[in-house]
Amino acid sequence: MYRFHIVTVGSPKRGPVADLIGHYQKLLRPFARVDVTEVNEMRRVAKDAYSVLLTEHGDEYLTGEFAAQIATWSEHQTRTIEFVIAGPFGVDKNREKEFDATLSLSQFTFPHDIATMLLYEQLYRVMTILAGKTYHY
Repeated sequence: MYRFHIVTVGSPKRGPVADLIGHYQKLLRPFARVDVTEVNEMRRVAKDAYSVLLTEHGDEYLTGEFAAQIATWSEHQTRTIEFVIAGPFGVDKNREKEFDATLSLSQFTFPHDIATMLLYEQLYRVMTILAGKTYHY
């Protein structure tokens, strides 16, 4: 089973975006264990995990490529992947070297909560691809 650790600066606001995050958390349960840590300042939490910083400067992937990358980063489900979502003010580009990889969800800039929701949706989509399910066409 895949293991993801999601690190966010602060907690999501209540409302429809938080509801969508909860929806995708439930959908992910058959495919992955997901742990969540809320921090006051952006940082790595799980020292043994493969750590990915979500930032506007990050690498972009097509969904199929992202699925293959998840399989690689997880060392075929033997290593936790930690996604650290930069705070609402972004991150200094010099801090990127503290992480194993960087990821950008888009060239657009999103509010922190929406970026978190998009990550969950993409993780669910990737899990269905890797499991051979028909969510992604």
